[in-house]
Amino acid sequence: MKKGYKKDFQSWKGIVTLKLLCCNIAAGRFDWKKYCTPQPYCGQEICVIPLHCSYGQIGYTVYFPYSDMPEVEYDWEMNKLTIDKKNWENYLQN
Repeated sequence: MKKGYKKDFQSWKGIVTLKLLCCNIAAGRFDWKKYCTPQPYCGQEICVIPLHCSYGQIGYTVYFPYSDMPEVEYDWEMNKLTIDKKNWENYLQN
């Protein structure tokens, strides 16, 4: 397999993982507490860091510790889901 094809496949797999993760978060199906330590999710290792402010937790950040994939952040107080600080739907549009 040529090197370029492997990279294309890996980026495609990463995009599918991001879409699935974001769809599950948006639908309220993502159990973020399960991933406070690194766990596999759709073939990718992910980890969650809770987001806190002065009055408590307001959301969480999902990161991929062993890859260069972007961070996914969910602020449940603002009901805002972002990938690298951009709206997740706009980020994943082709």
